[in-house]
Amino acid sequence: MPWRWRGHDIFATQDGSGPLVLLVHGIYAGSSSYEYRKLFPLLARNYRVVAIDLLGCGLSDRPNLAYSAQLYVDQIADAIEFFGPGAAALVGSSMGAAFSTLAAARLGRQVGSLALVCPTGIGTLERAANGTQNALRRFILTPVLGQAFFDALASRPSLRWFLVNQAYADPASATPEVVEDYWIATHQPGSRYVPAHFVGGALNCSIREALPQVPVSVLVTWGERADTTSPVSSAPQYVELARKGELATFAHSRLLPHEEEPDAFAARLETFISAAER
Repeated sequence: MPWRWRGHDIFATQDGSGPLVLLVHGIYAGSSSYEYRKLFPLLARNYRVVAIDLLGCGLSDRPNLAYSAQLYVDQIADAIEFFGPGAAALVGSSMGAAFSTLAAARLGRQVGSLALVCPTGIGTLERAANGTQNALRRFILTPVLGQAFFDALASRPSLRWFLVNQAYADPASATPEVVEDYWIATHQPGSRYVPAHFVGGALNCSIREALPQVPVSVLVTWGERADTTSPVSSAPQYVELARKGELATFAHSRLLPHEEEPDAFAARLETFISAAER
């Protein structure tokens, strides 16, 4: 379904009935419809589930804007108001989890519960962009050389390397079809704009102060085989910062437990949301 936000068309998927669950994808996956394709129908059996693309990602408009973490926090906050009423269970992955945390701290009880999947926002991505990153962002945004450089970064071999070595616990999950899906998503017109701001540090944000301000229960989820990019050893500090935090790990996953173990993930998430509703 279309959602017109600040003059731009945002792609959103909606199904099911009952309390609202809003799903926010990570930047690296590129779209909600791809990242949540397995979890979405499982949750829609008992909830009204909405998955939104972040502006500039997936099937949404891809304008050349000054993308920032604050822009995405605003989008998530407005999505909860638009797709409400009622307090939403907010689920965010990776950088989407960081943006969702900032939105939940702002909205208070408009968010009924918050679930974070391998979140960022503590550590490297807390830092403001440095001069080198700013220069890299400007270079990638140039029309010809920047596009060629981005195409090399997002080549099929590069995407496969990331999926095999960072995203999936089982290398067999990075099938040629999956690699092709990622490649198509990263080679649509305007697809370099958000990644340029990402690698350029413009999307960096810290949730160290915001997470303790979230007034509702927080579920931190992680794949036990996640290592260098977003290691499972980082999980406890997120739980400790939350007022009411709990941790769930999944033995056969890396960065995408909601895709690699969707049934177990959905069951754990539904238990968490149900307890938070009481």
